[in-house]
Amino acid sequence: MKKITFLLMISLSFFAFNGCDDDDETINYIAFENTSYDFGVELDGSSTNDIKVYTTQVSSSDRTFNINVLSDLSTADPASYNVPTSVTVPANSNVGTFSVNISDINIGENGETLVLGFENKDELYTGENITLKVRQVCPYNEVVLSITFDDWAEETSWELLDSDDNVVASGGAGGAYGGMASFSQAFCLVDGTYTFTIFDAYGDGTNHYQLVYNGETIAEGGAFEYSETTVFEVSM
Repeated sequence: MKKITFLLMISLSFFAFNGCDDDDETINYIAFENTSYDFGVELDGSSTNDIKVYTTQVSSSDRTFNINVLSDLSTADPASYNVPTSVTVPANSNVGTFSVNISDINIGENGETLVLGFENKDELYTGENITLKVRQVCPYNEVVLSITFDDWAEETSWELLDSDDNVVASGGAGGAYGGMASFSQAFCLVDGTYTFTIFDAYGDGTNHYQLVYNGETIAEGGAFEYSETTVFEVSM
């Protein structure tokens, strides 16, 4: 149904654009399946996804369309992705597919973008660019820490320990959060027991913090003195 709606919208736009031309003439048009695409990449690994394209014309022979990476609009590290330079629409079809591979290289906490577009050719009309929204996907247990700071964010720090008291993650040392209103970080944790502690250097902590696992709040607080500790367990 989605594909039919998509093609119907294209057809209507062509009618409006080309209403004065011969009704039997079909505009040569190609478009990506969407203008945006959520692209999850395995933590410390790589992922491959198929992207579809659609044309208005059907030909008795294969047709090839060139694809460009729009680096000036993208934030993804060029070393992280592999994008083909073209896509082929098979004979007697109006659908083509190409594969994009992206590795977990310099993907920030807020994700990256990879923008693709078609190469312009004479008598070829192209749809909008497609933006791949690249983000890390945790293959284990994802726990998200969120902190809303009081007026003295520089006093706040925290650490996350595993069951052997090894530091898994930490933040805020040396007043690193000074001037910030909030902070968020996701942890990818293997099964086990963990200890989270939030600290306030002056013993008057009024920051609101929250730990969320599988959509549920497992720890939350907003009024503590020098520190507050929570022990929690995660399991797939």
